[in-house]
Amino acid sequence: DTKDPQSLWLSLSQTWQQHYLDINHCRISKATRRLANASEAERNELQSMGVSFVAFAITAAASMSSSGTRVRRKAKERELMEYVRAADRCDIPLNDDYRGESAVELAAYHGFSSVLAMLLDTGCPLQKKKHGSGASEKNAVFHAVRNGQHEALETILSKRNNEAKKIIMDEPGGYLSTFVETIRKGDATSARLLLSYGCAYMSDRDARHISIKKLDKKLEKLLQGLYPNIPNVMHWRKELHWSFPRTDRDTIRWLWRVLHRSDNPEILPDDTWLRIFSFFHRGWFACRRYDCIGRPSACDVLQRNIIES
Repeated sequence: DTKDPQSLWLSLSQTWQQHYLDINHCRISKATRRLANASEAERNELQSMGVSFVAFAITAAASMSSSGTRVRRKAKERELMEYVRAADRCDIPLNDDYRGESAVELAAYHGFSSVLAMLLDTGCPLQKKKHGSGASEKNAVFHAVRNGQHEALETILSKRNNEAKKIIMDEPGGYLSTFVETIRKGDATSARLLLSYGCAYMSDRDARHISIKKLDKKLEKLLQGLYPNIPNVMHWRKELHWSFPRTDRDTIRWLWRVLHRSDNPEILPDDTWLRIFSFFHRGWFACRRYDCIGRPSACDVLQRNIIES
């Protein structure tokens, strides 16, 4: 379990209080040397508290380099990487928190892709369990999309694709999906990355939010950027199946399965059915109260999307 160094200030020894102050003033190289030269007792102190100051160092470096040049930012990132290596050698938890955000989330948000890659390579998760609860809506994928950090997003999706998929598929429920954030921002690059790595997803809640907040035009513009050769991106097409709410997708899969049961005679050719499906718009089957109107039971839904195969 990791802690926020701010909440531990009074419990820190004088050595680590000075360490905190150095990082606060972005003297990260000095803090790295202190970590490297720390005694076993001093390291044990940090281990027992579950703090490494990595998340705090990322925040301080981002604040210092936000108004600087690209060269200065890269220099600060190299200092951060040295700090993470020193913390790793000290065997203290790397993915600690600062103001409720984990080190991985902060590295993704601020676009420190090399630091992010190091943290992921050491086994840090994309989404932490918060104190006394399950996983929250916050995760590194969402943070990268929220701040338009495309390189960080690609680092996450390439290194932790299965974990990212699970997080994104589990987001709906109390929270909106990451894809909605790309709609809000009109971020076609992030949307394209999510799609290319199989992590683009829309829930019934997303569709309702888009309708209530009148984001339809933004959705249409985003999809037009992704599919410039499709004239009407707001109605169903095979290529756009992923962008429909879950109930819509499940129902269309179920219809397709029923039409292709071995004991059913062929009523119309497949091309004709696909033409009929093209009249469906988003939310056609998804009830606005989230009741699964027209949705088949789980055992009747194909695990593989035969329409896209």
